[in-house]
Amino acid sequence: MYFTKNRFFDINRKSVLTPAMTAIWDDMGLGVAVVDADGMCEYMNPIQRRVDGFSRINVQGRHITELYVPHELECIPTIECLRKGEPILKKSYFYKTTNNYLAGTVTDFFPLYDNGRKDGVIAFTIWTGSAPLVERKRRTGAPAPLRQPAAHYTFDSIAGDDVALLDVLAEARAAAQSPSHVMIWGESGTGKEVFAQAIHSASERRNNPLIAENCAAIPENLLEAILFGTEKGAYTDATDKPGLFEEANGGTLILDELNSMPLGLQAKLLRVLQEKRVRRLGSRTEIPVDVRVISILNEAPLNAVGHGILRSDLFYRLAVVGLAVPPLRERTKDIPVLARLFIERSDQNPQAAAIGVTPEVRQMFLDYDWPGNVRELLHVIEGSLALLGGRTVIDRDCLPRHFREACAVGAPKREPVSAAAPQEAGDTPRSARGFFDYREVRRNSVVPLKSCLQEYETECIRNVLRVTGGNVAKAARIMQITGAGLRYKMKQLGIEDE
Repeated sequence: MYFTKNRFFDINRKSVLTPAMTAIWDDMGLGVAVVDADGMCEYMNPIQRRVDGFSRINVQGRHITELYVPHELECIPTIECLRKGEPILKKSYFYKTTNNYLAGTVTDFFPLYDNGRKDGVIAFTIWTGSAPLVERKRRTGAPAPLRQPAAHYTFDSIAGDDVALLDVLAEARAAAQSPSHVMIWGESGTGKEVFAQAIHSASERRNNPLIAENCAAIPENLLEAILFGTEKGAYTDATDKPGLFEEANGGTLILDELNSMPLGLQAKLLRVLQEKRVRRLGSRTEIPVDVRVISILNEAPLNAVGHGILRSDLFYRLAVVGLAVPPLRERTKDIPVLARLFIERSDQNPQAAAIGVTPEVRQMFLDYDWPGNVRELLHVIEGSLALLGGRTVIDRDCLPRHFREACAVGAPKREPVSAAAPQEAGDTPRSARGFFDYREVRRNSVVPLKSCLQEYETECIRNVLRVTGGNVAKAARIMQITGAGLRYKMKQLGIEDE
């Protein structure tokens, strides 16, 4: 197809992100993402966020290179399309997800123009599969020796001297010597899977399989078959295939984003853990399994139980040992240590040259809130090294533009992920509720009931959307209304998908 700008002259971000179009994008079975002319993410549909592990992260306003890392490419195709201003069609490539997986995709990238000026890119993605990063490297490189365990993170991979980290690290080392299940929780980017792999590497199961699966990255109807396996004839085209529990027999199974697993499937998982036997779909035979489960949540487990997205009995079964990984803002002493480590280990610094950081940049790092935690710091360092040029010191001009802007505005403080249960509604102050409940009403006051109800409905819908990761269909089921009814209500109240 011969390309001319005239074909895209008036196809801009505004035209592809109208309420009618986003309603279509939201329910599509393929990923849709839109960035502006500077590469800042403006929209990402629910399935794209769920597969890539962004269900509980606000991706809007973040630079696309902060969310995705290229694999075996100089830059991600979104940026390539933005630079060239030409479509990139049926692009088959791998990118690294936030869960340390390689996602295989086939994607179409289309440039957007506003009256002939570059206005961004819209991308449509179909996933062809995913695999652990270490596993793909082993397959594409020299054949691994038989019975040689794959290299995983160890406790030596966890850098830092802050007391907040050392306390959790001591608990994790003790947990590694125990056969009990472990539950790890914390904000996105804190290194929860690094802790999980380190526990396996230090345990008696270190020479046995380590299998990891993201419960939010797999459609509900497939996750059960993936976990428990299938028997030939269970459904059309089903084959005899072991599930992850069988593959991890004798070793460790990491279940990431456990709070995204459907409640019905959680009940079946609980039975497997209790009976230590698994039954494939379509089979009547139970297979004994010996698996240690390390579950990972991106919120405090008691909060997840309180929200009704994690069964309490499953929580008590899996949280025999509980580890709360602290966010980076609570271990500021480690920020310079991690920055130095990332500089030395970066592929963009192959000679491990002595690249320094100016006092101004160091102070910016210490003052910043780091909502993306350790992962965000890594991306900022990588972006700074890419812009370093011939200099040997990272100064303010080397920092990625989105980071400089965030520092200038001041990153919003986030509530800590603690083990505390949510407050009762009656104990919540009015300032936190955000709506008027007439407790403080006076005789001469004028407070329309309609506006109070609208504010209350708005807060209720936003809370449920946060729980479902922005999935309107799931939110509608929770609130027992139709999807169309919820979309109408959202439009009426001016609520954008969150």
